[in-house]
Amino acid sequence: MEANHARPVPHSGPALPPATLEGWYVLHQLFRIHWPSLKALDPVRAAGILADFGAWLAERDPDGDRGWSGAYEMVGAGVDLLLVHFRPDLEGLTAAGRAVAWSDLGELLDLEHEYVSVVELGMYGLTTRVAEEVDPSDPDAFDAALAAALDEQRERDFVKGRLFPVQPENMPYVCYYPMDKRRTPGQNWYSLSLERRAELMHAHGTVGRRYAGRIQQVISGSVGLADWEWAVTLWAADPLCFKSIITEMRYDEASAEYAEFGSFFVGKRLLPDRLDTLLPAAGR
Repeated sequence: MEANHARPVPHSGPALPPATLEGWYVLHQLFRIHWPSLKALDPVRAAGILADFGAWLAERDPDGDRGWSGAYEMVGAGVDLLLVHFRPDLEGLTAAGRAVAWSDLGELLDLEHEYVSVVELGMYGLTTRVAEEVDPSDPDAFDAALAAALDEQRERDFVKGRLFPVQPENMPYVCYYPMDKRRTPGQNWYSLSLERRAELMHAHGTVGRRYAGRIQQVISGSVGLADWEWAVTLWAADPLCFKSIITEMRYDEASAEYAEFGSFFVGKRLLPDRLDTLLPAAGR
């Protein structure tokens, strides 16, 4: 697995953006199950449809380089099922979405929302350090120094794990939501200096690191790909951890002053061989 090239960084102006490393492309799909159609099926047929879809989910090895898909039974928000697809390219996301649509289960699903993004690491601190060492107004020298620093980061096992995430077995719960940074007078994230944004993101990350072992976070960028700027996917062993971390983070300045949030969706993972839990007990 190889991350995509870092996003180019402009070489002038106070609002120097951070370089980024990109990993898997991501497609979040939220569905309503058409329950009358499902209930009208013979129980054996219904179980067979779910087993076939589970077999499709199990085809991809999360530890491989082709990506993987996860299914989640949702609670509230007017949706029943979340599918999250991680793939190495956009074509892979297209194929995953088409496979769902053409499956027998797809005939029982009404798509309510889908969101395209790409797993992203914003390298605020690294970009700040390189900019301090090499003048960004010298693009050749700055680009070379930044590329070398990014290449070094890209080879770290920790970074690879962030760019190509796999859901921990002991964290079955999911929380997904999109978000933006504010661009309003007096609260314009993009007019802040790189140094100030790096400082704010470091404080923001300090909160997240206190939840290590309880929450795994996936940040995927969607600027130019979707309506919001990022998608956040959290996995946890206890759903109350979502409430705790999001509450705590809203009090740090990066969120309190500059963050806008979309709708939140919460659920629990359905293992590929246990999709029949969607059926009533009598049908299993």
